[in-house]
Amino acid sequence: MKSDHIFQDVILPDDASLAGYSYLVRKYGIASHVHYPSCVSGGHVRGNITQAGVWRLYDKRYWPGDKDTDHLVFALKHESFDLLSLKRILNFLPRKEIENYILSNPTGIYSRKIWFLYEWLEETELNIPDCPKCRTIFLLDPEKYFTCHGIYSKRHRLKNNIIGTKRFSPTIRKTALLREFVQSGLKGKADTVVGTVSRSLIARAASFMLLADSRASFAIEGETAPTSRIERWGKAVLQAGKFQITKEELIRLQKIIIKDTRFTQMGFRKYGVFLGERDADGSPLPEFIGAKPEDLETLIGAMTEADKAMTANELYPVLHAAALAFGFVYIHP
Repeated sequence: MKSDHIFQDVILPDDASLAGYSYLVRKYGIASHVHYPSCVSGGHVRGNITQAGVWRLYDKRYWPGDKDTDHLVFALKHESFDLLSLKRILNFLPRKEIENYILSNPTGIYSRKIWFLYEWLEETELNIPDCPKCRTIFLLDPEKYFTCHGIYSKRHRLKNNIIGTKRFSPTIRKTALLREFVQSGLKGKADTVVGTVSRSLIARAASFMLLADSRASFAIEGETAPTSRIERWGKAVLQAGKFQITKEELIRLQKIIIKDTRFTQMGFRKYGVFLGERDADGSPLPEFIGAKPEDLETLIGAMTEADKAMTANELYPVLHAAALAFGFVYIHP
């Protein structure tokens, strides 16, 4: 098997070539995992697009071309938005090639998106005059993604409507299931039920649910915690959300859970951490590795900035909470 017919340890479909993110990541040896890789068939594909294992397989008519910018446009047009991959790809692409592409069609939708992303992520201005007056576009399609109100860039005639900030930017696709939940009006239904039930019953139900959730949280970590610790966990959960998330607030909540601090280092960890098992010799078999200790201040700072941005843009609260929870667990501070 030829090495160029394997990408991320997965074999490409027969007679198919990498396209979009995958093409550029392979070409430049970029350290970025492509979550939904695409390839274009050398022949016809029934329905034009199909899923072949992990591959999104396109009909041969979708072949974008041989230039880097052709594949960058393909990624923005057909693939899921991936800000990390885009940042790393733009680090490698020849600046002159990008400038020439934008100058060839300065009002084009994908020209302006590439132009904005390059200057925003690279924090440098290309040698291109401001975009002529034309219709304003969004960086993310609001029909495909949950977005914020958007910050307007007159130079690019574009609204940057990503969730969060440049340093912490969750991408949430508008799947059919999430659309259904957001449109179901759960808050209104809950308010109606609460308004017809006694406060004592609501308090008992909330206490029961909090206890069950607390026990489940420890079970996920493979722990059987004593009742006193579960109660402290519940107390911390009850207080969560009352104050803006900051490093100090996270440590305050930590102190509620960990009563005896004599043998526990409080605050952000100063060591590496992994989740997983160990083999017979005690060597780690990690399924997940947390962020480096020296990066924790920066990463949590970025997450708290994004929290403020999501609050200001009134992102649907369950999505807001899920985005922050993902970041917190992934960083594992």
